[in-house]
Amino acid sequence: MGVSRAGWVLAALAASMLVSACGDDSGGDPPIPAPPTTAYTGPTTTSAAPRSTTTVVPTTSPVAAQVADYAGDQTGTYYFTSPSTKFECAIITAATPVAGCHGAFPADVPRVGPLGTGGTPLAPNAVRVTSDRAGEFVHLGDPAFHRFDGPARALPYGSTLKIQGFTCSVDERTGVTCERPDHGFTVSDSAFRLW
Repeated sequence: MGVSRAGWVLAALAASMLVSACGDDSGGDPPIPAPPTTAYTGPTTTSAAPRSTTTVVPTTSPVAAQVADYAGDQTGTYYFTSPSTKFECAIITAATPVAGCHGAFPADVPRVGPLGTGGTPLAPNAVRVTSDRAGEFVHLGDPAFHRFDGPARALPYGSTLKIQGFTCSVDERTGVTCERPDHGFTVSDSAFRLW
């Protein structure tokens, strides 16, 4: 005697239900598989910058600062600080034009004699450049580059202050630079360069 096709189907269904019931201790229905998901393949961003072995050169020119924003009360005086406030600087266009700074100089700056004397070398308290002399460290009796008539404004990173042949700027890595076309200085609290 043969088993009918309907009998086989019923037997297979009964076996399937028995296996499902035995394999799930929770007593509920067997889990339903999750539908397949679709991944977004558009552009993505990350919070960390990718590593690069090349140096990126800025393609934009430095922004010129508004000269009037840095003017002191006395004619021909222009004051600024570095954004970190480690340096107070000025461009003074009086009888002897000069640009210079007071600040936190590196420990290895050269000692200098007090200005106008041949005395014992001292730690410098200023760096400056004049229209006819290279950048130099000096020890001044008074803080010539500090603004006494009010707070000096910070010169933003990437901006330049250009006054009567002097150009001063502040870079976050290298510090303050004041220069003429062929001589000047760059100084930070960890390094310096005079030319």
